[in-house]
Amino acid sequence: MHYYPLNIHKYIIFLLFTALVIHAKAQETIVTYIKKNRGITAIKDSAAYTNIIRLTANELGLYEVNDYYPNGNLKRHGWTKVADPRRLYLEGIIESYHNNGNLAVSAGYKDNKLSDTVKRYHENGLLREIRFFSGSEASPNEFLFQDQHSRLIYYADSTGRKQVENGNGTFEFKNNINTEKGVYVDGLRQGHWEGTLKKGKIKFEEWYEKGVLSKGTSTDSMGNVHPYTRRDVQPEYPGGIKNLMIFIAQNYKYPKEALNAKVSGQLLISFVIEKNGLANEFEVINDLGYGTAANGIAVLKKAEKWAPGYQYGMPVRVQFTIPIRLHTGPAPN
Repeated sequence: MHYYPLNIHKYIIFLLFTALVIHAKAQETIVTYIKKNRGITAIKDSAAYTNIIRLTANELGLYEVNDYYPNGNLKRHGWTKVADPRRLYLEGIIESYHNNGNLAVSAGYKDNKLSDTVKRYHENGLLREIRFFSGSEASPNEFLFQDQHSRLIYYADSTGRKQVENGNGTFEFKNNINTEKGVYVDGLRQGHWEGTLKKGKIKFEEWYEKGVLSKGTSTDSMGNVHPYTRRDVQPEYPGGIKNLMIFIAQNYKYPKEALNAKVSGQLLISFVIEKNGLANEFEVINDLGYGTAANGIAVLKKAEKWAPGYQYGMPVRVQFTIPIRLHTGPAPN
C-alpha cells in the first residue's frame, strides 16, 4: 500500500467488528458485508467488499479467508487462526489483489504480524518491491513508515525500470502529490534523502545511518522549518490506550432503554485527533441502538486531551477507531 504523508491517517486500535453474520451451507461459511468505513451493512450492494470465512480448519488449524470486490473479483485470500470476522488473526501467506485481477501484495504473516518476505506489485502486474521483515514485537502499521521494520531488497517503477537490486541503489518516487529520492545500502536508507509533499508546498531533508534517521527538517509553504528525529509520531492518550479504556469503563453510562432491552455487544466509534490534541469528527461505525452510541461519543468527549500526532515534524490529524464492549444481565426492577 502506498504511504501518503500529511493526510488524515487511520489507526485501528483494536479492529473488532460486531459483524452481521450470514450462515450458509450448513454452517460451513460466515459471510460479512463490510462498508468502506469498516462498519457492516445488511445490504450487499452498499458494501465495499464481502468477507467470507470457511469454518472448516485445515491441517494447521487455520481457517480460509476470502474477500471480494463488489464486482465479484477476489480482493484478498489468506488464513486466520480465528474463524471470526470480528477479529481476524492472520497467519501464513496472505495475498491481496488489484480490482483488475492482478496480484497486489503477497505477504507472510506470523501471529498476525508481517514476517519474512513481502512482495508488492504495480496494477499492471509488474513487480514493484520486495521487502524482508524481521521479527518485531510491534506489528508494523500499514499507514506508518515501514522502513523502520524492514529491509528493501528490490524496487522498480511501473515501467519495470529497476532502482534497487540486492538492497542497493538510488530510490526515486514520484506521484501527483509527493516525491522522494535517496540511496539504499544493504536494504537500509543511507545518507542524505530529500523530497516534497503536497505538490511541492512542503520540502523535507533527512539523514540516515544504516537505516536509522539521525535528523530531519521540513520547510512549509510559509518558510517555517520543522526539525524532527522521527518521521511519524502517533497521537498518545495520557497514560496510554489502556488508561483510555479504563476511563471509558468507569464513566460510560448505560442507557436505561438499553438495560431494559438487555442490549449487549460492541460499539465501534471512529474519531479524529486534531492537531491540537482534541478529539473531533465522531462517527458511529457499529451501533447497538437504544442510545448506546450517543453515550459512547459522550464519554469519549469527556476524556482527556491527547498529545497530537506529528509527521515530518508538523502536527497532523489522525483518525482512530475504538471499540466499546457492552454487556448487561437481567434488566433491573
